[in-house]
Amino acid sequence: MSSRAASCPSCGGEVLFRAGSSVVTVCPQCRSAVSRKGARLEALGTVAELVPTSSPFRIGTTGKPKTPGLKPFRIIGRLQLSTGEGTWDEWHVSFEDGRYAWLAEAQGTFWVMRPLAPPSNPPAPEFTQIAPGQRLNFGAYGQFTVTDRRQALYASAEGDLPFASVPGSVFMYADLSGADGSLATLDYGDDPGVDAFFVGKQVQLADLGVDGLEGWSERKVAAKASSLNCPACGAGLQLKDPANTVRVACTYCGSVLATPEDGASAAKFEVLARLQKIPFKPLLPLGGDGTLRGLKYVILGAVLKACTVDGTSYYWREYLLKETKSEAYHWLVESNGHWTLVAGIAAGEVSTAPRLAVWRGTRYRHFQATTARVEAVLGEFYWEVKKGETTDVSDYVAPPRILSEEKYANEVTWSEGSYVPKEEVEQAFALKAPLPTPEGVGSNQPWPHLESSRGFLRTMGLFAGIALFLFVFFNIKADRKVVYQMRHDLSASASDPTLSPDAAAEALTVVSEPFDIPHSGNVEARIDAPSDNSWVFVSAVLLQEATGQAFGFGLQSDYYHGRDGGESWSEGSRSRTVYVGRVPAGRYVLRLEPEIERGKAPSYYDIRLRSGVPRMAHFVIVLLLLLIGPIALGISKARFEGRRWAESDYGGGGDGGSDDDE
Repeated sequence: MSSRAASCPSCGGEVLFRAGSSVVTVCPQCRSAVSRKGARLEALGTVAELVPTSSPFRIGTTGKPKTPGLKPFRIIGRLQLSTGEGTWDEWHVSFEDGRYAWLAEAQGTFWVMRPLAPPSNPPAPEFTQIAPGQRLNFGAYGQFTVTDRRQALYASAEGDLPFASVPGSVFMYADLSGADGSLATLDYGDDPGVDAFFVGKQVQLADLGVDGLEGWSERKVAAKASSLNCPACGAGLQLKDPANTVRVACTYCGSVLATPEDGASAAKFEVLARLQKIPFKPLLPLGGDGTLRGLKYVILGAVLKACTVDGTSYYWREYLLKETKSEAYHWLVESNGHWTLVAGIAAGEVSTAPRLAVWRGTRYRHFQATTARVEAVLGEFYWEVKKGETTDVSDYVAPPRILSEEKYANEVTWSEGSYVPKEEVEQAFALKAPLPTPEGVGSNQPWPHLESSRGFLRTMGLFAGIALFLFVFFNIKADRKVVYQMRHDLSASASDPTLSPDAAAEALTVVSEPFDIPHSGNVEARIDAPSDNSWVFVSAVLLQEATGQAFGFGLQSDYYHGRDGGESWSEGSRSRTVYVGRVPAGRYVLRLEPEIERGKAPSYYDIRLRSGVPRMAHFVIVLLLLLIGPIALGISKARFEGRRWAESDYGGGGDGGSDDDE
């Protein structure tokens, strides 16, 4: 990476172009932006003083990245941009192979953005045609979602820049989120057409291989003290995020403080809105810290939000957290005593369909859409939050997870969160007083019996498996011995007209010879008869000779058929089986008393008895008993889900918020 020295056209001091990608360099003596066109140098204007930030980087910082695909680099320039709602840094990085990229910072995350040829098939839309939330297909570059569409001021710079523009110029740009988690920027410059296209991936600071990150761990910022007195009430305020705070709502009087527009002189805050008392009481201590879900957080601020449904206002609180290690911002949202820990995600990774959103393979059902408005703020914030600002919000749930889309005029963001029991929040921040008991069912609250039901269902499954094993085992081991089998004639008695009904019945009665049932248990009794539009019913008694114990049962064979309106029909069965349970082993006789319709009876019937036959019904009864618990759990879960969805857009209820703000 060769450097080229020259003389500043404004002051004559030495300026240094540090790399081949350097088009402009800022003179360190007079702060003129000096451009080069071949051997000719031109002063584009004076660059304003830099706004102090908490960036870990400096001009001259080098790195040996551990991330695949990144070459060793040197930071040779710094650009400060502002949208009027805050200032951020982008660093001009020169690689050892002569290429360049932007190293961008955004809320504790870092991105390496490489220049690519602007999309041409299909081409990118013009700035006036692009909108937040719009889905773009750039062919080989992939699918993107527009997340931000703004104008930014070229506020300040130092070192070298890879473009030539007058300091103070306004750039138009659109940020995009790729379906693979990438970040892209369409740079429109000062006209509607695309001037440049950058695509990059998020990188971890530790993976950049940068040594001696000055000021990163100490977070010392000269222009902003970490403590100040409220200009409205004089109370002492201790800032937990002084480098990034642009709004402070005094926790003693509620007055809203803002940094002056001139960031270089932002050593104090000015009163933006003066109040006499705090507008609401937060449930968590602002400025406090704690460890939640394995991450250490400091609580920066609280926002009271509301929406109106059918003339009724519903309120909830959102607490801004900053993760002390990565410095990423998270939210802890409380509604009706239900808590959710939320973090931002890449919008491009979310796909939507009617009443459905999918993120990283998880399907979320649409729960509600509403317009949220800011009612009051307390604490410190990294953006210019203010009372009355509104956001269109859509929530999708897959309990205990929730996916949310927030649409602003120029921006769309997605976040994903997980339900946190109030006891976990109390423990995380060492709260002295318990938090309010949750009311109703939270939009992403998991069914309370989820974990216990899993263990119960596993136990029931084990019992069902054991029952099946025992049934199969005894079914295989059963002897199924035929202890009695005989054919009994019906034709003679049924056709003899001289016999009275009682005499005919007596003639048909049969008492068997004694037989043995070798094992106690079930006895299977089966009848077979050639019934043809006729029937026979046999009353049977199994009588034990030794004890006189009797076991009665009945068997019937009936079969009818014919044609009706040209259609064939049939009903009944020539063969039937019944089971006689708990028959002890012993010697038995069988008494059979058949009943027939004289003149229409079948000619005979067969009776067969088998001992030691397992009954499927017993197994079914056991399974039904085992199903009582799961069915009860299913009913409980269905009722719980009914209460949840009654508060959604599809249940005819409200949106689940509280109707008080204290």
